[in-house]
Amino acid sequence: MNSDSNHKRILVIDDDRAFRVATRTLLEDEGYQVDVATNGDEGMARVREGDFDLVLSDIVMDKMTGIALLQEVKSQLPDLPVIMVTGFGSIQTAVEAMRLGASDYLTKPCNNEELLIKILRALELQQKERELRKLREELRGTYHLGNMVTRSDVMREVLRQIGQVADTDVTILVQGESGTGKELVARALHYNSNRKAEPFVPVSCSAIPESLLESELFGYEKGAFTGATRQRTGKFEEAHGGTLFLDEIGDISPAVQTKLLRVLQEKSFERVGGNAGITVDARVIAATNRNLEVMMREGQFREDLFYRLNVFPIHLPPLRERLEDIPLLAEQLLQRHGDLSAGRVTKIAPSVISDMMNYHWRGNVREMENLLKRAIIKTEGDTITMLELPGSETPDRGAEKDRQTRTDLNTPFKEYLATITQDAEQKYLVRMLRLHKGNINHIARLMDVDRKTVYRKMAEYSLDPATYRE
Repeated sequence: MNSDSNHKRILVIDDDRAFRVATRTLLEDEGYQVDVATNGDEGMARVREGDFDLVLSDIVMDKMTGIALLQEVKSQLPDLPVIMVTGFGSIQTAVEAMRLGASDYLTKPCNNEELLIKILRALELQQKERELRKLREELRGTYHLGNMVTRSDVMREVLRQIGQVADTDVTILVQGESGTGKELVARALHYNSNRKAEPFVPVSCSAIPESLLESELFGYEKGAFTGATRQRTGKFEEAHGGTLFLDEIGDISPAVQTKLLRVLQEKSFERVGGNAGITVDARVIAATNRNLEVMMREGQFREDLFYRLNVFPIHLPPLRERLEDIPLLAEQLLQRHGDLSAGRVTKIAPSVISDMMNYHWRGNVREMENLLKRAIIKTEGDTITMLELPGSETPDRGAEKDRQTRTDLNTPFKEYLATITQDAEQKYLVRMLRLHKGNINHIARLMDVDRKTVYRKMAEYSLDPATYRE
């Protein structure tokens, strides 16, 4: 008996009684559960009523032919494998059956070994397709775009906006705190656009001295200033046909703001020390962690330039507003920097993930990346068991052991995420109760939920607000 055949149900449809009996006996001896039907109409009725794993059907039958039955099965149950049997050895008929979705075909008289092999192959393929479909369903909540990964609603909206605007040439302003991944957004926009085969040129406006930024962006002619011994092209020319990413655009001087405005308006400029106009076709994506609208009102940033840049704004949320992404990001960063331990460190303890979800992350994803790189280097085994979170108290090792007992490293991801999310939720609620001395009304307002939700969560974690009142 084949162990893979246990509980698999096969429907045999054939108007030849001898074939039905012989095939049923053969398959039942192999451990399959077998039903039979004498014609296409009866077989289709059985298919609708039963829960079969495979159909074995003759092609030439009265009332409903095997080809007609195949089409009907595939229209109603497209994933159900169907193997066709013909007594005429007609390759043309078999090819037509395969074109219509048959898994395989056999010719009568059937070789028993060949029949069993083809059934087993069809069932294995069906199982693989089911597993793939299940995996896709499990990953449906995870969204990817380039190197960006998320499960949070706020970041899904960012990815949706990127998809909307990527293949256009409009200027984009990406705003967000330092370390939130603004350059990742710019790269995602570029590599999902029709400019992806052309250069992506990043410029950190805050890292280049003000006196050099203009020549860096626009280039210079020989003799334009002391030390200019040759002509040099600028970043705009390097980005011709592609994308120019201007990071920390809020740090550029008024003079550079004026010249940048002209480029955006006229698509041309002159090199420093030159008079010839240079036309460029470069899409501009700007980014900043500063509030340009406030700077504009205070006269620090040109109003007309702001509106030229802000054609399509994208706001990146801080990490503290997308806590559900922390396990995904941690896993992604661990894989990215695995070479720091020669691939030895492959896991992060659930207690560490829980601590990460309760940390404030002022430096956002960049801070997380730096701390994980340090932890990978310092970890002696294969699992990161401690992360040096600035300002955090030394973890309670008893609590850590308890969490690890409840959440083994081999736990399925959904269960793993649910458990560490509960840990983070409980710690957050305890912190709110301590900070606000058990004032439920105040806590509910700050959490933006109703009082019933706060009471329900306290009951879930056996928390008594009176314990935290003075």
